[in-house]
Amino acid sequence: MRETIRIPWLAAVQALVLQLPMLVGIGGFEYAPGVIRPWLDGALMAGTALLTWRTAVARLQVSPEGIRSHGTWRTRFVPWEDLVWVSVVPSGDLWEFPVAILSDGREVPLTGVYGLRSDVESRVDRIAERLIMLSDQA
Repeated sequence: MRETIRIPWLAAVQALVLQLPMLVGIGGFEYAPGVIRPWLDGALMAGTALLTWRTAVARLQVSPEGIRSHGTWRTRFVPWEDLVWVSVVPSGDLWEFPVAILSDGREVPLTGVYGLRSDVESRVDRIAERLIMLSDQA
């Protein structure tokens, strides 16, 4: 029972679009000394590429041991025996993501999957229901 839930390619494109102001900021290096300017440009491009890659490979992995959430910045693991419930939490006005509620009362954000908020059932709601069903089977 191994299952991987990935962020759609559209999220990677959105991450790149959000980084465009940072790319435009490369022009701010024009006052840097000529010798260091290529290094600054390269560092900014490498940072942009790394952030885009980390966003593109964000995912949830479901295994017999539990749920592993690979987000943009962190990886979290929730064992099945600690999982009580999975709820959906809004993140701002536009996004939502699942949160694992553990038996000791802690809440662990599963930020490996985001989706657009919706008044009707959304993609994240379906993922949360699937995780609850899998936890009942484990």
